[in-house]
Amino acid sequence: MTLRFTYLIVLLMGLFQTQNLSAQKLTASAPSQVQVGQRFRVTWELNAGGSDFVAPEITDFRVLSGPNQSTSMQYINGSMSQSISFSYVLEPIKEGNFNIGSAKIKANGNIVSSNELTINVVKGATSTNSGASPAANNQSSSSSTTANSNDLFARVEVSKRSAYLGEKITADLKIYSRVSIVNFDDWKMPSFEGFWMKETTENQQIQLQNEVIDGVMYQTGLLKQVILYPQKSGEITIDPMELSVIVRERTSGRGRSVFDQFFGGYQDFKRPIKSNAVTINVKQYPGSKPDDFSGLTGNLSMKASIDKQQTRSNEAVNLKITVSGDGNLYQLQPLKLDFPPDIEVYDPKTNDNIKANANGISGSRTFEYVLIPRYAGDFKIGPFSLSYFDPNAKTFKTLSQEAFDLIVEKGEGDDERSSSAVNITSKEDIRLIGSDIRYIKQGQYPILNGTNFFYRSVPFYAAIGVPLLLFVLLLGYAEYQRSQGNDVVRLKSKRATGLAKKRLNKAKKLWDENQTALFYDEVFKALSDYVADKFAIPVAELSKDKIRATLGAKQVPEETISNFIGVLDKTEFARFAPGADKEMGSVYDEALQAIVNVENHA
Repeated sequence: MTLRFTYLIVLLMGLFQTQNLSAQKLTASAPSQVQVGQRFRVTWELNAGGSDFVAPEITDFRVLSGPNQSTSMQYINGSMSQSISFSYVLEPIKEGNFNIGSAKIKANGNIVSSNELTINVVKGATSTNSGASPAANNQSSSSSTTANSNDLFARVEVSKRSAYLGEKITADLKIYSRVSIVNFDDWKMPSFEGFWMKETTENQQIQLQNEVIDGVMYQTGLLKQVILYPQKSGEITIDPMELSVIVRERTSGRGRSVFDQFFGGYQDFKRPIKSNAVTINVKQYPGSKPDDFSGLTGNLSMKASIDKQQTRSNEAVNLKITVSGDGNLYQLQPLKLDFPPDIEVYDPKTNDNIKANANGISGSRTFEYVLIPRYAGDFKIGPFSLSYFDPNAKTFKTLSQEAFDLIVEKGEGDDERSSSAVNITSKEDIRLIGSDIRYIKQGQYPILNGTNFFYRSVPFYAAIGVPLLLFVLLLGYAEYQRSQGNDVVRLKSKRATGLAKKRLNKAKKLWDENQTALFYDEVFKALSDYVADKFAIPVAELSKDKIRATLGAKQVPEETISNFIGVLDKTEFARFAPGADKEMGSVYDEALQAIVNVENHA
């Protein structure tokens, strides 16, 4: 019995040690791809306590720091967990694929080995050290290492260079950088003349990613993504995107502190960049267009329905026509339909369920008609047809649906057509005509009697003259309103403040919904549209210098002008900055106060 018990204890201890050994893990981690001269960190982490760490031999990288040790302990639900990590800061010195071997550490009397790492080193920038974090912001250094145009550029990338009229084209506005970007300024979008344009909602916040171009790794960011639909045939050129980028670059020389003198400082520079122009060849439709052509290019479907096929006269019937699929549904107009003359038709109501993303515009547009049959009978509603151009099949396609049979029974108040000379739609109309005809009594009336006091008295002439005077005044007021409406500049100036406050109210709702990017867009539009409408500045000429000059000419104080432009700067670039959602409240208040201050002095 004692021998069996001893054997059981030994077995349990062995199992316990095996489980501890399998639970202990040393994990190595580092970036899979870096560029020459870019500093990076490699870390080995043990999910338990350990000692006697032995790092692998590192020969293909310059060791800048390490080993750096840190430990962590946690208590969760009364249980303690411990981890320990060791790290090195390395710098690549040449291009290629390099291995970092396995590290070892002693844990609970056992030797634990880590995984090996493979790091791809690509060509890097030779004139900047963008991988290092700035130690200082030296604004007065004697020399700097200014990056060349290959280190920072922008591109307009399109999904296709040849398309049919109305065919979807995706355009990505991207920036490529091997320098440290601090902010953006003076951003000018392409005009996209000749295209119908819609921004997608996918890139609300710029996310930088690594991308290798011609063997060189860049940090790339998607600034905007738009969907384009060409509106005319021929060659259409998308003009370049222009923007200024504020970059932080390493400087050398005498700095402000001993650290700047020894290590070198950093300084912010504004660098203007301009993207490429892109030419699109837009092809005309092959063949002639059908009579029921919708003007859309894509892949569509259609469905028509009525809520009832049997009704009574003067009762409403609802007709719905839904067109769905891929294509620029925003440009879809109501179908051309022929209805029986005895059915009264109201203008359709349009309902949209449309979204725009990288795949284009898709969804559905529904037209709702209200039909009122005035007489009993059997009617045909339809048929329905719509044509579109399919760019994949390179041909027109027609969607069709048969007509609906509508049976209308005689309803209350209905009457037969009484005469071809008078078209009476219901007894209601007959009663109306009857009420218009009155018996005319002949004879003298007191008002026409010359001896009557009212005749030719002051009230008599006033009764004749006052309506005439009111009529003249009404004509004058109408002419004044028309002249005011024609003065578009003055009208916009009067309405500028109200429109700006409406936009700010919309921005406040976006703030409540925590939609950061849309909030800053709306505040920026409120400010820019306000100053454009208030002071009649054309949109094409709207710039910060123009705003400053215009407000200065209106004797607006310099402090008010600077505050207004400062809020513009904040809203324009807050969407690119981390933590922008925490500043929405202050930006909203500043924008509202900026408009009030300009309004008080303008």
